[in-house]
Amino acid sequence: MEKKYDNTNGGALFPNDRKEKDTHPDLRGSINVGGVDYWIKAWKKDAKSGVKFLSLAVNPKDEAVANSSPAVNSDPF
Repeated sequence: MEKKYDNTNGGALFPNDRKEKDTHPDLRGSINVGGVDYWIKAWKKDAKSGVKFLSLAVNPKDEAVANSSPAVNSDPF
């Protein structure tokens, strides 16, 4: 029997093959936190002290759907 992988509280980042500007993320992917799916982006940066680090940003995957839905008029007249 095949085991199904539980992706809860896990994710992955991949090199951004669509990066065209310095402001575009260096890495992108998806992550699941507490059963909610998010898009994750990362930028490679250098601190003033010279230490290299990743700066992260996350957005809910369903945010694009919520923002693109048309407004509903509750008054039919």
